[in-house]
Amino acid sequence: MESRFPFTSFPNGWFRVAYSDELPVNKVQPLHYFGQDLVLFRSEDGVAHVMDAHLLDSRGAEEQRSRGEKTISVILQRQGSNKIAPKAQVKPWDVREVNGLILVWYHAQKELPTWEIPELAEYNSSEWTPFQLVGKWKIRSHIQEINENAVDTAHLQFIHQVYSAQAVAFEQDGAILRWLCHTKDKLTSDTGAIAEVINELKFTYYGLGYVLQHFYPGAPFQPGVMFRQEFINFNFSTPIDQDYVETHQLTSFKKPVNQIYTSKLESQMLEILTIESEKDIPILENKIYRNSPLLCNGDGPIMQYRRWASQFYTCQTLTKVLTTK
Repeated sequence: MESRFPFTSFPNGWFRVAYSDELPVNKVQPLHYFGQDLVLFRSEDGVAHVMDAHLLDSRGAEEQRSRGEKTISVILQRQGSNKIAPKAQVKPWDVREVNGLILVWYHAQKELPTWEIPELAEYNSSEWTPFQLVGKWKIRSHIQEINENAVDTAHLQFIHQVYSAQAVAFEQDGAILRWLCHTKDKLTSDTGAIAEVINELKFTYYGLGYVLQHFYPGAPFQPGVMFRQEFINFNFSTPIDQDYVETHQLTSFKKPVNQIYTSKLESQMLEILTIESEKDIPILENKIYRNSPLLCNGDGPIMQYRRWASQFYTCQTLTKVLTTK
């Protein structure tokens, strides 16, 4: 089947494969990402490991050994050994644990990591609520296309009922992309007066697998009023295979000062975030990728985003995208 996109489904970078609190010592978890069977486990020293699930013999032929507990039990028993049988070799992946996540480094040419995911100051901060899962979805799309959705400012107005949205800043720093936009709301007071409020949305991309969204409300916190509260969204996307991407969204709310914070408001916000996120899925799964889309004023920095994203592909099958101005 011909791909819907003019580039590989597996860009280089860091990608979430599990959560730290789900992996106790000696637990083994089968994974399937990047079109490969993998295994995840935590050794006695507390370190998380990811390896290919299939053993390779000295001739390079795969042995279809059983995955999961049986395979990794052999690896665990061999820890500390200085001799590894040539017919029992498995490929280890580069793994990091940060912000409650277990991340793996994928590179098409097996090159070592060239950048890292930083710790988030708000994670585990007493001023913020614990991060909660908004939702996880298996989407028939491409990871680059999913993340492009955030810089498509026009869709915020027509899909998510934002009164208006405007691009403010777009900054690139190697594998990091910082994108800022303002959204406008119309608020009606108790007296019937209408006030215009400008909210601020800050996105920070660390490659294509890890996106941080920070929402700053343009009006003070009001108990029981939606989107009058500062919050952070984590968006993690990991390619499953050539056609599907697994996307997780987590959120944390800043606790209001001198206000009673209620779990009811948090639950309502989580429900709204879930509904709004799921509005995009049917569009992502059915839209056509255009190398040279007909863009209008207000569509957002889509082509700048695509040029930045092109650095994560080793095999440059992006010729038309890269040359588009």
